[in-house]
Amino acid sequence: MCELTNQQAYDYYKSLKSPSAKDYWLNFLKSRSNRGGKDAKGAQEQLDKIKSYK
Repeated sequence: MCELTNQQAYDYYKSLKSPSAKDYWLNFLKSRSNRGGKDAKGAQEQLDKIKSYK
């Protein structure tokens, strides 16, 4: 199990400039959200934040 929080993944996403690096963290959050479990809701909240900035 990954100990990385959804907020940390979001922060990494926001701090990067490279599109491929941003895609990595975006896909990480999408996978976590789709997997379900205790982290799914938080991951979806971070994805919603990303979508609102685009």
